[in-house]
Amino acid sequence: MSVTERILPALMAVVYGALLIAAWGFTSLITDTDVITEVDAGPLLGPAMGLAAVLVTWASLWRVRAGGGVWQLGVLAAASSWFAMLIVGGIGYSLTRGDFTWVLLFAGKYAVSPFLLVPAVLAGVVVVLEKPLIGRSPGAKSFDPR
Repeated sequence: MSVTERILPALMAVVYGALLIAAWGFTSLITDTDVITEVDAGPLLGPAMGLAAVLVTWASLWRVRAGGGVWQLGVLAAASSWFAMLIVGGIGYSLTRGDFTWVLLFAGKYAVSPFLLVPAVLAGVVVVLEKPLIGRSPGAKSFDPR
């Protein structure tokens, strides 16, 4: 296993993080709303949700590199990143409000939000697109610069 194959999941997770930030920015521009509309949520709730999604996607990318089924892991990454953002957002907001019932209320409000659905779809796409990149480094035998 080459160094490129070992570092590829981390690089793809960074790409996913950049796509997540871009998706949130464009979705916010198109819908003219904030990612988190609760004014008392604090400035770290959105980044914490994004970090959770990046970590879950990185774990799925690592499984693809280890030889898992790419389509199943793509769907799993999409569902897991969506769920991770809901859980982290719900727990974070409930800690801010001081009432644990806000976990369910937050999850109910944001479950179908484009700010969670678009990054979830992007997580699945990034995981599926990692498989063709494995073994395409200049040191690999399958590399063809033409």
